[in-house]
Amino acid sequence: MAYIEVESPNGDLGIGSAFHVGEGVFVTARHVVENKHIREVCMTESVYIPFTEEELRTEVPHTFLNGDTPVHSVSNNVLALMRGPLFLPRTEVDVAIFKVQEINPRTPVIPLGSHLNDFLGQSDFVLSEAVVLGYPPIPMSTTPVLVGARAEVNAQVDLYDSCDVHFVLSATARGGFSGGLAFSEWGFALGLVTRSLLTNDGTAESGYMSVLSIEPIYECLAHHKLLPECQADGWDDLWNTQTLHFTRGEPGISGGFPVLASVDSFDDGRRYHLTVCCDDDFEVFEQALRTATAALSEYQTELVEIRPRMTRIHITGADPGSSVNVAITAALKATTRLFAQHGYISLSHPSVETEEPQV
Repeated sequence: MAYIEVESPNGDLGIGSAFHVGEGVFVTARHVVENKHIREVCMTESVYIPFTEEELRTEVPHTFLNGDTPVHSVSNNVLALMRGPLFLPRTEVDVAIFKVQEINPRTPVIPLGSHLNDFLGQSDFVLSEAVVLGYPPIPMSTTPVLVGARAEVNAQVDLYDSCDVHFVLSATARGGFSGGLAFSEWGFALGLVTRSLLTNDGTAESGYMSVLSIEPIYECLAHHKLLPECQADGWDDLWNTQTLHFTRGEPGISGGFPVLASVDSFDDGRRYHLTVCCDDDFEVFEQALRTATAALSEYQTELVEIRPRMTRIHITGADPGSSVNVAITAALKATTRLFAQHGYISLSHPSVETEEPQV
């Protein structure tokens, strides 16, 4: 956890919270940092990480816990902002992320979990326990102090001004908890503390503490290509993948159109690949594969067959930046045009095919 000291345009000072999701990337609430100057980001807590057996063979420990357990002492204190704060294009989403410089690589990471909006039933977490962590100001305290509060999930709600799932927790809402973490009893982030749900102009403490679920956090991290590998693991490249589906002919028995071909592109700022598939016509598949490969000819590529009539083009040796993104977009458009020439119809939203590359 870290606190964020901010200054508003009128000179007022405020404080919010943030939590570390890996590789020096932190998550906070958008309203904590938007249109404000970040004066300081600081982690107040030190932790001890036990040595692994491999480390004991290669390193000499200098710190021992309880006199005999070799540990690494991890302490970051004040952190220097490297990138951000960054937001989603959807302005109603109360999520922001930022990256700091030179964080200790052993700094603990909060796992985000896998409870996406569409996976949740109406009461999956209701009556489960959580711990809320943040930096609400404590009167008379000389420094920001990390506050922990036990809470129970009272409800899962849909809000008028948000399309994302929110949880209502039993902990008292306080200013400074915003951007903090609600950590589920099951060992992962339940979500991000956003605001107090109030009637009229009541005080924050008189409202319900609301917690935004984790899907928009993933979306924001992926949108800015800052999703840490430890969070992406297990998702099979779901995040940062753009998919175009194609069909032709008549609707199927159920009334829907069968997917006969597809092109997937993946770009997370570290790895890049394009996957071409055409199940109903081998010649069209080969043409589409040649077309996509030609569009990526300025880069080294490696072709890997996933299954018959589905091949992945791995782009190797590319430096992160806009040029590889432009090439991937060009390959998508060229392959889309080829499928259209052979009578295939796109099942994707039109804006997907014409979206400009993100720089």
